[in-house]
Order: sequence, then structure tokens, then C-alpha cells
Amino acid sequence: MTIDRVALKELLCERLCEDIEVEQRSDDELMLRTHFVFPDGDGYPFHLSEAPAGGLRLSDQGHTLMHISYEHDIDSFLDGTRGMLLERIVSESWVEHNDGVFCMDTSVERLPEAIFAFGQALTRIYDLTLLSRSNVGSTFYDDLTECLQDLVDESKIERDYLPEVPNADAYPVDYRIEGKGNDPLFVYGVPNRDKARLTTIMLGHFHRHRLDFESIIVFEDQASIPRTDLARLSDVAGDMISSMESTEDLSRKLSRRAA
Repeated sequence: MTIDRVALKELLCERLCEDIEVEQRSDDELMLRTHFVFPDGDGYPFHLSEAPAGGLRLSDQGHTLMHISYEHDIDSFLDGTRGMLLERIVSESWVEHNDGVFCMDTSVERLPEAIFAFGQALTRIYDLTLLSRSNVGSTFYDDLTECLQDLVDESKIERDYLPEVPNADAYPVDYRIEGKGNDPLFVYGVPNRDKARLTTIMLGHFHRHRLDFESIIVFEDQASIPRTDLARLSDVAGDMISSMESTEDLSRKLSRRAA
């Protein structure tokens, strides 16, 4: 098969031009219709207006975050690991983010390139919703922190607590929570085998030095931890929560131990 490069280019130019529509809105702004769509089939709303400094401005008018809010809490989405990744995308894509609105300024001559760049940026932003507690360990601690703060007064939670044991700097506790009795409650998040092994070492160190405490282990997915590692951890740990989805179990066990 011989590809006619010139004919192919003419076809692409013709079809791409046909598939982009420019609509006049009642507020005198223009709106572009393209092939960029959200997973549910809704098209990206590309609003086109004059930029304050001259040229043109592409804007989503806040629709991207509104679309995300249908299934996600926006405050959580803009915080933690997802928030840092979002700011990185904004910086790399030359996109501005103001009060939930994403926009990009361009010249008239560079509008075609800007449409593709803006569409790609919005796609990357929306794809941050895939960083869920079920498939990405990097957000596990963000989700665990949020969950604990929903169940316990935030003032009673201390992150990265250093207990009174030898070489305390090497044995930080993920979360220290005030207990109902004299003993504090130590909560560890365990997203993988390495953290399971590390937590076993830490808890064993505490027991050897006769530290008084209660503990709860929260797994991202307990079934993913090798049986031997899980058995060793269970020898030194207190309660265990099989996954972040078991919020009722976590709530019940926290209510028994947390002040």
C-alpha cells in the first residue's frame, strides 16, 4: 500500500475543520465544539473570548471541576497528592487556574495549537480522578488522613509521632490518636508489603521497650500482602482493617479505643 501524503493531509485538514464548530452564545461569547469529550460523552466546553492583555482566551468556565464534583469531593481533589499533580499539570501546560476555572491565552494565529494543548491539559486534569484509593498507593495516605479526620476530632490526631523509645527518629508513628484510657492509639497505613514489614519492625521495637499503646493497622488491600508478612504483622499489631473501603469497621474499632 502506497500512502498519498498530500491527499492524506488534505483529508485531515478538511475533516478537522468540519468537526470544529464555532457557536455564538447569548452573552456574546463564542463556544467551540470539538471531539474532546468526558467519559460520559459530554463535550469539553471551550469558551472563547478576548483576553485581557489582547489576543484570545480559551476557558472551561469551571465546567471541568464541576464535572469532577459529580463523583468526587472537590476540596479533597485539590488537596494532597492530587492537588500537587494538578498544579504540576497547570504549570507544564501554561494553563491558568483561578477559582476553579481553567483558561489559556493565545494569539489568533496560534489558536489551533492552543485548542489541542488546552484539550490535552483538561484531559490530564480529569484523569487525576483515576488516582483513587483502590488503584494508586500514592494517594492512600491522603485518603486515610481524610477518613480519620472524619471519624476523630482533628485536634486529637498527631502525624508522624515520635514515641519515647530509643532511636525514636527511626520509628515514627503514622498517626497518634488520644486513647480513652492512659494508652495512646497508634494507627498505621499499610499500602504494600514493604510497609507491612516496616510496621512489624516498629511495633516489635515498641513492645521490646515495653511501651504502652494500642494499635490499628489499615491496609490498602490486605489480600495483596503475602501471608508470611501478614502473619508476622498480626503477631505484634492490634486491630486490622482490611481496606479503606471498610470504613464502618474502622469507625467501630476507633470508637472503642479513641477518646
